Amino acid sequence: MLALTLSGVLVLSAGLREAFGEIGLVVSASAAGLADTHSPAVAAATLVASGKINSADAIAPVLAALSTNTLSKIIVGWVSGGRSFGLRLIPDLQRAIRSRR
Repeated sequence: MLALTLSGVLVLSAGLREAFGEIGLVVSASAAGLADTHSPAVAAATLVASGKINSADAIAPVLAALSTNTLSKIIVGWVSGGRSFGLRLIPDLQRAIRSRR
């Protein structure tokens, strides 16, 4: 399943980048980030490795994917666990993001 998701994100990212430039890459990474952060990050890294974008251009899509993924976790946590759980979840997710630096 991960390979299928990764393949889809790679194709989508490359296609949107070709059609819309860097903003297409950020939009596709944001959309994919709703479900998974790893696939858009790997897609951006693959584009860097193939020379289609430089490493600085990969920062925005990866951050967009991480942001939308974190937001989707907060929403799911809030809806499924209630306000109290949602409020406890937010600081934990913030710590997880800070630890990735």
